[in-house]
Amino acid sequence: MVSPPIWLARLADRVAAEMHSVDIPPPIGCHYYFNKVSDQWEVSLFAANTETIGGERDGCVSYSRFGLDLKELMTAFDEIATCSWQALSLGSDDEVGPHVSLEGTFEGHNVWLRVLAQPPARFRTGRYLKAYELRFEDAW
Repeated sequence: MVSPPIWLARLADRVAAEMHSVDIPPPIGCHYYFNKVSDQWEVSLFAANTETIGGERDGCVSYSRFGLDLKELMTAFDEIATCSWQALSLGSDDEVGPHVSLEGTFEGHNVWLRVLAQPPARFRTGRYLKAYELRFEDAW
């Protein structure tokens, strides 16, 4: 597997710093893809979901609650071409779902950033709440 470019790690860290968790901060997932047709990096960040193990909520999965400081997020970019918010999923084939979207340049790279309200279904659980041990365990 090829490692992501160094600048992409800086972008992900900068975005994650503006994701302010209401709960105990979860792991942050990042999916990226370089689209040769549009000459653009597509980057999606999302907070991990949590599965409870043990207790009366055993097997229940919950999404992490967080706020996003848009003003600070926008200062990370050299330039911003578009900024938008998708409030609801557009349908059963919309893997991204509700998200904030920014298109612009980061350190000279053409980027389409999306910060998702919840992780796409294809990503496995990011952490576990071990109910009987009263602790979290990160899965990624």
